[in-house]
Amino acid sequence: MSTQQWQLDFEARLPVSAQIGMQQADLNAAEDWKHWFDGCVLAAAMKKPEITSDDVLAEIEALPRHPSTHNLAAIGPAMIRAAKMQIIRGTDRTVRSKRPEKNGNFHRIWESKVFRV
Repeated sequence: MSTQQWQLDFEARLPVSAQIGMQQADLNAAEDWKHWFDGCVLAAAMKKPEITSDDVLAEIEALPRHPSTHNLAAIGPAMIRAAKMQIIRGTDRTVRSKRPEKNGNFHRIWESKVFRV
């Protein structure tokens, strides 16, 4: 029996099943990867007025000996975490991923709240 404390938002746009899946992906992600990925969200947001998870993946992959995690489904929770930290803000727009392994999946466009010209 799990003692997991779920925080579900029944008013949110995401279905409850998606929220549960995102929380589980975040729980299972490698802790060092989460810390590094959070830093890469900030780095990408400081460089561009709008970012997607593709931009953040490019940041982390540019690092020498960067950590990895077994399931990139943990990216969604990381982006939401960055929004809660006032680094980015979600928009209603999406764009298809340019990464071949993502097969053109739709990615949300996030507005940077820390971008400086």
